[in-house]
Amino acid sequence: MSKQKLSIQEKNNKLDVQLDLLRHYAKMFDSGVTDMALPMATQVRVLIHQTYNSNSLLNQLDLINKFKAWHSPNSSFSPNNLLPSWDLLMMSIGAEGASYMPLGSKEVFNNRRDSSDKILSEVFCPVELWWQQIVFAQQSEYISRRDIVLFIANKDGGSHVDEKKDPIDDFKKSQLLGFYDQNGNYPNGNPLYSAMRQIVEELLVSFEVFKTHNTLTTPGFKQKIEFLDLSENENKRHLYFNFLRDISDKSKDQNSFQIKEFTFKYYGNSNWSFLEKSKPSKDIPIIEVK
Repeated sequence: MSKQKLSIQEKNNKLDVQLDLLRHYAKMFDSGVTDMALPMATQVRVLIHQTYNSNSLLNQLDLINKFKAWHSPNSSFSPNNLLPSWDLLMMSIGAEGASYMPLGSKEVFNNRRDSSDKILSEVFCPVELWWQQIVFAQQSEYISRRDIVLFIANKDGGSHVDEKKDPIDDFKKSQLLGFYDQNGNYPNGNPLYSAMRQIVEELLVSFEVFKTHNTLTTPGFKQKIEFLDLSENENKRHLYFNFLRDISDKSKDQNSFQIKEFTFKYYGNSNWSFLEKSKPSKDIPIIEVK
């Protein structure tokens, strides 16, 4: 019996189901069930992960090259920083001590300011560049969003349990990130699972923004953004980025991967669920990498 292809409507219905599941898992995670990171990783893999044998849902919907994903840290990892990096997380201090928590969205989106007190534009990237960006670093060990999702989904119990431990498993231990208080106590929580929760938040925010059409784009912008790769394996890239005021600022080393143009988009009167309702949401600026 021959197999019929899904219609576009059926695929869109599948997308809605995937996003509803992610929202449900996110609420459960936030209520304290942090093992929801396991099914979250599996659903994100369904949406994003593209291989020769596996066609992602975004690619089936012809969105993989149109959809832009929110880079919630706003800035990029820097190889010049010798300290451990955990860009998707923040430190929360409470009655029970310090904990690693996901950045969230309401607390950060359109809320961060530069040294001159101007609001920093949020950064949205093509999926593959977002997917492969470094979000954890410890010495010469680099971890991307892709690494986190595929480890949790394929090896840590999302859809399969590997009988051997992977080096990324160590990032579930808070002491690896190098922070401790004056009493020598390390933060509570599982940094890797909290990062998985933030990846889901980035995608949920991105889909809300993607469906918004009341935008104004600034024309003729000359700056560019350079993505650099710290990996020697083209199938497992570890990217970071720098903004270039001029093309002559391009990196002189071998790490340069791609140079992209970007535009400023301004969203007006957006009723996004992740915005603080008490603050005006007119003309929200984002940087959209082409």
